Amino acid sequence: MNAISKAGMHARTSDTTRLKESAARAADLLMGYGWKTWFWGDSIGLEGLLDAAEWLRESEYEAFVYGMMKAWSSRRDPTRVFEYTASGLALLRLYERTSDSALLRAARDHAEYLAAFRQTDRGAYVRFEDPHFDLPPELPGSDAAGRSGLETARGGPCVFVDNMHFDGPFFAKLYQLTGESRFRDLAVSNILSSIELLFDEQHHLFHHFWSERLKIPNGVFWGRGQGWATLGVVHVLEYLPQDDPLWPALLDILRKHSRAMAGAQDSSGHWHTVITDPDSYLESSIAAFMVDALSQGIRRGWLDESYRDVLVRAFAGLLERVTQEGKLDGVSYETHPSFRPEHYRTMPRGAMVPWGQGPLLAAIRSYAELLKTETEEQA
Repeated sequence: MNAISKAGMHARTSDTTRLKESAARAADLLMGYGWKTWFWGDSIGLEGLLDAAEWLRESEYEAFVYGMMKAWSSRRDPTRVFEYTASGLALLRLYERTSDSALLRAARDHAEYLAAFRQTDRGAYVRFEDPHFDLPPELPGSDAAGRSGLETARGGPCVFVDNMHFDGPFFAKLYQLTGESRFRDLAVSNILSSIELLFDEQHHLFHHFWSERLKIPNGVFWGRGQGWATLGVVHVLEYLPQDDPLWPALLDILRKHSRAMAGAQDSSGHWHTVITDPDSYLESSIAAFMVDALSQGIRRGWLDESYRDVLVRAFAGLLERVTQEGKLDGVSYETHPSFRPEHYRTMPRGAMVPWGQGPLLAAIRSYAELLKTETEEQA
């Protein structure tokens, strides 16, 4: 580690007590969120609460997630529109900690449900058959029912980058826990097909979605989408054995993507909501996702020392946007798909949502674990 990076990391984390207090406030705030059970982003929110429970040794956060999962598993309804966004990974992490066999049964049922979805001719699973395009988000106090009249088009079947975080890691973790090769194959088919359709070989960034009707990606490198993708890759690498034939190819994607994101980072430590558009605003959740991914990558030896300064800047910028009450400020609201970059540039910010609070908690935990590992190695 170079002197500048080392000094920066210690300076930013010198007051561990304050950092833990900030994490606790962020977790408390998230527990009060109006969960829809389920919706896009719930997964990282629950995973973040489990990270907070483990790092802070606070059982309240784990109990909250456990209660949600037990309630859901007793009334699972595959006909619900967004049932596929349920946090399978959080479910398995809870099973690992509690040995509650009912959670593993629910995970198996969820896996069968996901595996039954239709696939494109390229092998990608289609979770959302007919999404709204260019639809503004549901803001606090707004009339959700009235938003349907604002739609400009229905886009037909799409493959979304978000599902790289939902699907591959869940199947890979299920394979790790059960040893059943079918789940390994499902993890591989999910992550590889998404990479094939969404990863841009020129820019080494991920498109928000791929349109089955048009057979093309949307051409917008949505910032938070980079977070969904890179964490999906990181967790599949984590849960698959390193001698798996897929492992080197996934590691190569992680490294290519990390280099591209490092090159696109703003001096503030943040990233633009359209990664390649410096005139688009700097959005907060991206830094949280990247701190989590980069911290894990460096700690596990998957990423080299060149990412130290990127990580330090991102973590410093992240903490500067955490309010006194524990909210990660500057997070954009739910982002519906579009082929127009203008749609992403005009998305309102200020949301207190799982896809902001969850990545924040995960980032703090991963960064702290990186520092702890280095301290132990130096002792």
